[in-house]
Amino acid sequence: MFQLGTADIAQSLMLRRSGTSLRNTVSQLTEQLASGQYADRSKALNGALTRLAHVEHGIHLSERHIANSDFLSTILSGQQNALDRLGDITQTLALDFQMSTQGADNLVMSEATARARTGFADAIGALNTKIAGRFLFSGTSGQERPFADPDTILTSLEASLPPGASVNDIRDHVNTWFASGGDFDTIAYLGGPSATAGVDLGDGITLRPELAGTEDAIRDTLAALALGALGETLAPSLTAAQRRSLLSLSSTALLGADASRVGLQARIGATEARVEAARTQAEAKATSLQIVRTELLAADPYETATALETATQRLDALYMITARLSRLSLTEYLR
Repeated sequence: MFQLGTADIAQSLMLRRSGTSLRNTVSQLTEQLASGQYADRSKALNGALTRLAHVEHGIHLSERHIANSDFLSTILSGQQNALDRLGDITQTLALDFQMSTQGADNLVMSEATARARTGFADAIGALNTKIAGRFLFSGTSGQERPFADPDTILTSLEASLPPGASVNDIRDHVNTWFASGGDFDTIAYLGGPSATAGVDLGDGITLRPELAGTEDAIRDTLAALALGALGETLAPSLTAAQRRSLLSLSSTALLGADASRVGLQARIGATEARVEAARTQAEAKATSLQIVRTELLAADPYETATALETATQRLDALYMITARLSRLSLTEYLR
């Protein structure tokens, strides 16, 4: 039986290693020619990789700042939409209550106070909106729902009223209940405080998205809606004149709260503009750094094509040699 000698095995291993090396070279040069960049970064930069590391770190930071900007934009836009919804509710009901108090029809007033209660529930629903895994008005407690159930809030508010309260007493009690330090902070609001630390947007810019539901504009809006809603829950103990007065007071309070809400939205709008400016700046920086990285790693296409042709020819020659050696036999050897 024919047996391979040590020289034959060594030759086979040498050819195999050479083939593997040449195939890798052809693959790298093909990729390099297609991308226009050196596949071997160390060779491209003569081993000086520090500058490239700084450039890529800068690109990574810029991309993180862009992602932070996108996150903030999403949250701020959601807050604006929720406050727009509050504006629709307050403006509609303020006019509704004014018209409802013009006559003495108890049915009209009953329907108006019922709409106030529905409006209060709708407002709580808008403020409990969740976007991108976070509640918009929970402050630093983004995973916690910011407001309790509307019926729970109104029930607690009604239960804490002093016996025999007049219309003015009811108004004062509602204002106190929703004021800072009142029951609103422990019963109605379930979120956390406003954030003190901002989100990094690059170039020393940090902005805070976590508005808390304890903003004065939100307190005032909910207090005004609750005042009208109490006209329904307290109906059995109120005269028609008292219910009419509650609706009138609620209408006036809603108009005042609407102005406060517009101011809050203006603040958010200013933050949105700063976020967009920071995003544009981060994008520009990322683009410029990507250009620098491309220039650092740019490969001469003519040089690459020449090297690829040479490597391909060498690989073809190796295949031919291997094929010839594999066909060797004793008869051919003796010829």
